[in-house]
This record gives sequence, C-alpha cells and structure tokens, in this order.
Amino acid sequence: MDTPCVTPQFTLAGKTALVTGAGSGIGRGIAELFANVGARVIVVDLDEAGAAATVENIENAGGEAAALVADVSQEAAVVELFERAAGLFGKLDVLVNNAAIFPKKPFLEVDAAFWDRLHGVNLRGTFLCLREGISRMLAQGTGGSIVNISSVSSMQAVVYHNATYNASKAGVNSLTKTTALEFAANGIRVNAVLPGGVATPGAKAASGEIQLKGPILTPGRIPLGGMGEPEDIAAAVLFFASPASRHITGQLLAVDGGFQIS
Repeated sequence: MDTPCVTPQFTLAGKTALVTGAGSGIGRGIAELFANVGARVIVVDLDEAGAAATVENIENAGGEAAALVADVSQEAAVVELFERAAGLFGKLDVLVNNAAIFPKKPFLEVDAAFWDRLHGVNLRGTFLCLREGISRMLAQGTGGSIVNISSVSSMQAVVYHNATYNASKAGVNSLTKTTALEFAANGIRVNAVLPGGVATPGAKAASGEIQLKGPILTPGRIPLGGMGEPEDIAAAVLFFASPASRHITGQLLAVDGGFQIS
C-alpha cells in the first residue's frame, strides 16, 4: 500500500490497531485511515457485512485488515474478541473504542431497560474493551495508545431527548481520564475525541428523532461551517494514536467545527 506523504510522527507502520464499530461511519473512516498510514487493522462490528465491507475497502487499497464480529456490551464476547484478535496479528498497539448507539427518548419516558441498553454499549462496552486492551498492552510491556470516541454532547446539552446518551458519554470521559492516570507509568496513553455533528448514515437515520434546543445548523452556529465528515474525526484519532502525541494523555479533544465556542 502506498503510504501518503506524512511525517514519521504520524505513521502507524508496523502497528496493529483494533477499532470497534468500524463497519460504517466514523469507525470505518478511522480504520481506513489507519490502514492508509501503515497499520494492520482489526475491524470490529456487530454488523458482519459492514465489517467485511470495511476490510474489503482496506484490502482493495493495498492495506492489511481482518474482520471480527462482537457485541461489546457482553463481557464474554469482549474477552473472546481480544483473544481472537491476539491470534490474528499477535499484538495490540492501538485501541479505538468507537462502538456506540444513540436512540433518543424523552427523559420522563426513559425506563431502566432503555437506560441499561444504551449504557451497556456506550459505557460498559468502552469499559470492557479498555480492561481487555490495557491488560494485553501491559502483558506486552511496550505501552500503547487508546482513543475513546465520546461526544460534545457529554459537555454541552443541545439536543432534546438525549439525556441517556449524554450521561453515557460523560462516563466515557471519566474513564478516559481515570485510566490515563492509572496506566501512564506503563507507557499506555488514553485520550478521547469528542465529535460534534458528523454526516454519517447513523446520524442521518436518527435525524428524524432529534428535536433541537435552538437551530444547531443556522449560520454561525458552527463557525467552520456545516457538519463534519468521518475523515475529520479520523484525523484527530490518528493524532492521538500516533507518536505525534507521545507526551499527551488524559485529554478530551472536541472536533465540532467550533460549535462549543459559538
């Protein structure tokens, strides 16, 4: 695969990366960019066809990837996922916890089952993958980089009927900082990227459910203009995954076109 012109600090050549929720949208963008800068990528998704399509895209571009199917909300499935991943490429250098769901429901209609399902994927899934990923990085003794995908919604409530999702992503932020502190001495860095509005199939499908607290896309509301694209998020994730950020851990980086300052 022809690696694009990048400085050595931004290459992932010789590295193995595991990306959850990589069968479409932001996760697919991350996986494809990682492969484009030299990483072997383990593409994980509950959607087998989506994961296979991402792998096909990577291989058609000359990269190396493999697909695994897993439900990150289930502990046994995550343990098995990381065992199978170790058998594919033998090591883990980069982990991206991207898998998430975002159904919306008015706060007074949220029942425990809805809360538990969403937190099961978004927060428990991130916790389980962090635990298994860190365990393997510790066993390797060579450090590693972990990037959690959170959301600007964890910092600023904008969309109605999103309390459950916002709370789950606030939990991801806390896990990011806590694990970053606990494992810094082991050379394991943990950071988070907080996307704003991103034009993905999932976001478009959910748009009919969204009621906005003010028109989010009016002129000036996103200073850099309009929705982001998956590649915008992928570029920020690559920064955290690569040696370019070797002295950075425990940080939350919003990629929102300036929405939070508008």
